Amino acid sequence: MMKRLFKQDKVTHMASVELWVLATTLLLVVRFLMDFFGPWYSKKFTLAAVQTIELLNYNMVHYTLGLMQLSAARVNDYFQVWAVLMVTLQYSVKIGRPYGRSKRIPLLDLMSSFWAGNLLRVQTVFLLKIPLWFIWSVNAARMMAYFLFTDKAMTRNEEDARLVSDYMRYEHTLSETSNAESMGGYKYLVCGEDQQEMKREPGKFSLTLDMKHEKLVTVEKIWGLHDSRLLGRTADPDNKLKDFCLSYALYKLLRRRLYDLPIHEAGREKTKKLVLEGILKDGSDYERAFRITGVELSFLQDLFHSKHAQMFINGFPYGSLLLSLSLVAATGYIAYPIRQIPQRIDPKDRSGITHGVLITRFIVALIIAKEISEILMYVFSQWTKVLMICMHINYPRLGRCCLVEMAMTVMFKLIGKGKWNRKIRQYNLLISSRLLKITAARLFPTSIKLETEVMEAIMQSFKSLGTREEGAPQTCEGFHQNPEISMSYILDAAFASKADLEWAIDLEADTHRILVWHIATCLCEINLSDEATALKTFWMKPRPFVNKSRAPEDVWKHYITASSLSNYCAYLVTRGLVPDNGLVVEKVFFVVRREIIGATFRRCRFNSLFDIYQRLMKNAERDTNPNVQSGDSKN
Repeated sequence: MMKRLFKQDKVTHMASVELWVLATTLLLVVRFLMDFFGPWYSKKFTLAAVQTIELLNYNMVHYTLGLMQLSAARVNDYFQVWAVLMVTLQYSVKIGRPYGRSKRIPLLDLMSSFWAGNLLRVQTVFLLKIPLWFIWSVNAARMMAYFLFTDKAMTRNEEDARLVSDYMRYEHTLSETSNAESMGGYKYLVCGEDQQEMKREPGKFSLTLDMKHEKLVTVEKIWGLHDSRLLGRTADPDNKLKDFCLSYALYKLLRRRLYDLPIHEAGREKTKKLVLEGILKDGSDYERAFRITGVELSFLQDLFHSKHAQMFINGFPYGSLLLSLSLVAATGYIAYPIRQIPQRIDPKDRSGITHGVLITRFIVALIIAKEISEILMYVFSQWTKVLMICMHINYPRLGRCCLVEMAMTVMFKLIGKGKWNRKIRQYNLLISSRLLKITAARLFPTSIKLETEVMEAIMQSFKSLGTREEGAPQTCEGFHQNPEISMSYILDAAFASKADLEWAIDLEADTHRILVWHIATCLCEINLSDEATALKTFWMKPRPFVNKSRAPEDVWKHYITASSLSNYCAYLVTRGLVPDNGLVVEKVFFVVRREIIGATFRRCRFNSLFDIYQRLMKNAERDTNPNVQSGDSKN
């Protein structure tokens, strides 16, 4: 079969149209899979690959459409079917592309669609004419809808963020008391705020919501359904469903930072109680805190890295899914009449087509699988889960029917939970400062799974920060007081003496403090490792040096916490994701990295961890005591 596909076309003296159609279709499927298993926008290497594939897709589709007009005396039925199916697949594979304000991409899709329509109008057998024109019309309608409503969808999201920000200005005045455990008094918005007319009080610029509106759902309202067979205390004892809505409400609050809107509730006692007495009530229940945060961030990820936030802007996207189902039905029908195409084509004008029916059915199967997978992706999304819970509240007669509740329970089990994979990126100055490794770290950053000990330490740290009296100084009396204590503990364990690094807290910028603690932690890691002389930095990846089996039992908890968080903070510095000014971060990091290279990598390409440790310690001793001569001049 491959030899027949690769034979030259008699007219163009190129590979046959059959081969170009097959290659273009497979590349479009690759594009779809990259989006389906995304998001990929946060990875520069993958982003470049996707953009390259997208450019190739456009060029290959247009080239194949042009080749169809040149390789035969007249456009045959195969070419018409392939043109419509390719153009349909070209647009619909981009499910992971978020809405943007650029009109260039939908315009290119429309141009391809009009070209396919031009091929379709030449001639078509009646059994193919109706379904092909229907498929073409549905695809054109989807592209026009995208073209017309892109700006509207983005504007609606921005307006809703402003509405939430304005509402949180006075939310604390709506209840006299608050109970973080039962969420009493926490009227954080879940849904329904966009379905009512806002009122403007005389003499004020702020807008107010009607809190008695039947469609308005708040966190307090959800927690108040004690008798519900879906959200009540018996049906949801662990608050997993209610916490899902809490995550959505917190996502609405978090996105204000990305729209540069004010955070009015910050610093209020009510907000502090929500975190400490609500989410972190039990200090050992770190799983709940990370579950709420993970779902919250997954909503935020969908806002910027997919179409979910725009698709669900007006509720469940029934219209889009109806178009997809219509497309599935029409495309599936195409597989039947194509059997008659070989009988209608002139034997002298087959244009090298040998397996037209098989290839057409293969493309039809891909389109149907793609459309069904996209339908399932939206139906079983976490956005659907929130809408179903809100429907359960807004429509009590329907939502609390036994059959409906059973169906919703089954749906909730099938819907993904939006879990965070609990991995954090790592960067280590002592082993990643060479140019080659810097480039590799940026393109392929190393990630490690957050250990249980680290998550417990983070939660304990939040608890201690909340219980510490305002204005009280940070102390180093124990591990559970602050994450920095873990690093101090390692210094004690590694050097068997008190390491005086508390001065690092008083440094001018956060970047200084992070890098001082990071380098100190790295040195202590090396001192703890019994393989420091054998580990060569050239081959190492940025991750904790010491395995659990080799670390002292009483040190491991502190070590893994300090090491993994230290590397993660260093990674944040490399990306400029720290509170300091971007120029300050870049300059400080560049200077520190240059000093590390000069002190450790200049003379030897394959340094061991112990070599780096010795050189840095001697440099530190020389800097603190100028009378000491360097004894490492030959190393």
